[in-house]
Amino acid sequence: MTAQHKQLLMDRGFPSSYDRSIAGRVTATIEKLFKGTSTNGLHVEPIQNCADKRVRTARVDDFHRMVLFDLGSWLLLYGVYPHDDAYVVAAKAYARVNPTSGAAEIRQSEGADGNTRGRYTDSELKALVEARAAELLVERQGSQESPVAVEQEMPEPAWPSANPLADYAAEQLTGRLGIDGPVAEYAVNAPSDEELLTVLGRVGGWQADALMDLASGTSLEEVRSSYAIADGDKSTGGTAIGVPSATEAVVRAATDERAASQFHLIEDDEALARALTNGNFDAWRLFLHPDQQKYVDKETSGPFRLSGGAGTGKTVVLVHRAVRLARQRPDARILVVSFTRNLVEMIHEQIRSLGPDVRMAESLGRPGISVLTLDQVAHRVLDDGARSGRLPAAMEAVLGWGIRRVPEYRSTGAYGASPWGEAIEAAGGALPENLRSVHFFQSEYQEVVLPGGNTKEIDYLRAPRTGRGSRLGRNQRRAVWQAVTQYRDDGLVAQAIDWDEAATVAAELLTIEKGTLPADHVLIDEGQDFTPARWLLARAVVAEGPDDLFIAEDSNQRIYGNRIVLGHYGIRIVGRSRRLRLNYRTTEQNLQLALKVLTGGSYDLDEAEGDHPERPIERDSDRYISSRSGPRPLLLPAPDLAQEYGLVAGLLKTWITEVEEVGLKAGTLGILTRTKRERDDFVRAMGERGVAVAPVDKQDVPDSTPAVMTLHRAKGTEFSRVVLFGVSESSIPKFFDGSTYDEQAREQSGLRERSLLYVGATRARDMLAISWNKEASPYLPTVG
Repeated sequence: MTAQHKQLLMDRGFPSSYDRSIAGRVTATIEKLFKGTSTNGLHVEPIQNCADKRVRTARVDDFHRMVLFDLGSWLLLYGVYPHDDAYVVAAKAYARVNPTSGAAEIRQSEGADGNTRGRYTDSELKALVEARAAELLVERQGSQESPVAVEQEMPEPAWPSANPLADYAAEQLTGRLGIDGPVAEYAVNAPSDEELLTVLGRVGGWQADALMDLASGTSLEEVRSSYAIADGDKSTGGTAIGVPSATEAVVRAATDERAASQFHLIEDDEALARALTNGNFDAWRLFLHPDQQKYVDKETSGPFRLSGGAGTGKTVVLVHRAVRLARQRPDARILVVSFTRNLVEMIHEQIRSLGPDVRMAESLGRPGISVLTLDQVAHRVLDDGARSGRLPAAMEAVLGWGIRRVPEYRSTGAYGASPWGEAIEAAGGALPENLRSVHFFQSEYQEVVLPGGNTKEIDYLRAPRTGRGSRLGRNQRRAVWQAVTQYRDDGLVAQAIDWDEAATVAAELLTIEKGTLPADHVLIDEGQDFTPARWLLARAVVAEGPDDLFIAEDSNQRIYGNRIVLGHYGIRIVGRSRRLRLNYRTTEQNLQLALKVLTGGSYDLDEAEGDHPERPIERDSDRYISSRSGPRPLLLPAPDLAQEYGLVAGLLKTWITEVEEVGLKAGTLGILTRTKRERDDFVRAMGERGVAVAPVDKQDVPDSTPAVMTLHRAKGTEFSRVVLFGVSESSIPKFFDGSTYDEQAREQSGLRERSLLYVGATRARDMLAISWNKEASPYLPTVG
């Protein structure tokens, strides 16, 4: 081996393969590997009779060795294990490229012993599916009524619909996604959702991630586009299970942009530190200002809301508070929730980085910290209710119908096909044309019907509609109820519910089962985006009392739901509400532009709650201030789309050079678009103009390439420099389509659009640019 400089890749599970007590020695070993495998003290050794001739072990200390793969100019770091275990793992580990998806993965071959990180080996996967096949045979034979029937063609078993992958065929998962045969067979035949998730936890890697996405409702083609690296008919260099792939193929697959969630590129000491703390955020993001410490330590007599603009540190306070509670009460059940899975993952990483010593809960309701979306909480509560036999009664109380198992979930999306479509037809001619809108029925159902517990027409006829813009006469209410009845009847036929129904049923279950609530403390991030049903669930999941609910929110960033009043859902915060005002992220110039976007809209929730916790706010400049200064935002108007692409391409080339000159990576640049289609079109257009950028959806933000994502996906992220692309007037009508059925709905749509631009503008730490073609969005202020 030579002592030449090596480029390092780190497997995603590397930081969790060893105890943090030896973290310093692991870091020192990696720093030596940067210099080459012959560096003094490493004692890099090949393994005899191994599954992959490229595998090596390197000395960490007298009791631990690192397992890695020598891939020429690259080293792929796999894990750190006790001395004897390291040799066992190394002997059976091999690097392979999936021949269908083109994704790189490290596997353990048949007969592996020792520490495998809890992952299945090839032989264990084979045994698992064989065992399940035997169970199915017994079930099939037991279902036959006579010996004669055994000789007939056996019908396919009726899988519990609680398995969200039961409707897929194993051939689809293997043929389209490249999922291993045994994994695919078990995934579609898993007896329950719970067992499916347990098995996927031991499968690990990109295959588990892809199946989890599929199980959560992402379409097969969307999952394929997220994980498949194969390019058309181009050979992937993939090999069969048990066969290592060629070095060139492994390197190509492991360094592809879409592999960023599985393999970390370690280019320098900063990247090393970031990867070893298992986080994708800078250390300063966990910095706690003394003014914020009081909210971390504050003991409250009931629900407490901490509001503040983007970059004021609300989430940082929430993370510190969760860690403080966990250290103070090691056996407490602490539930941390946010709105999207991306944000949940980010918060989980921050908690692990800040408090590596704190206990993370094994599951909801167990001691330690759980970090979930409220929809995940609802699903787990419904699953528990199905096992306890209380689910049918709770569903009956909320929906008027119930079943013993957890129903399927259906989307109520306003774009494309929606289950509200046929329901609206059932409303008949009594309903005004402007109210025959998916948006209207979604919000009416979320804000009036579900939280009001309406299961009969008379309930809805008497229900208060405070805060709703459209006035409804008695006949019009009856017409609305006809649509609601149709919607629920369709749900019964499909044995499916939407996520707001799931949250409401879960809240009802917890009300029925009081005394066995799953949390002692609940901390909520991005509270402004939750619907009434989610707030009912949040209130139900923890008993009223000291430090029960801690809510972090920014009403300026409400990009999903409508404005609501927490007091209507049993969450009384009057006298327990404070606001953070100092922005630590965004420059004063960028902050002022973002605040001007909000001009003309009413966002303050304190008045709605009847609370006035601090001095009155007279001007936007009084609302939030920044501790940093920088250049004024750059405006890039263009006569058409092609020229807008050209302007932004030129700017990105300049920015990439400038950030690299000061030691930053191109991954600190972000481009934000209105839709996924605009994102993908932008990526192609930049490629044609010689600028490499990376689309980002569920995967981590790349380190060395500018990231392109939607404004919605940008929630929770931040960049050194940001381009808001396509902020044109033409983007507004599509967004408003069907959501302006009355003046209040029009106002709410306008608020959400302003909030979306505000979110985008406040992702920039240092520099902000905004581009559009033809006419600019009417919500974009003129920079003076």
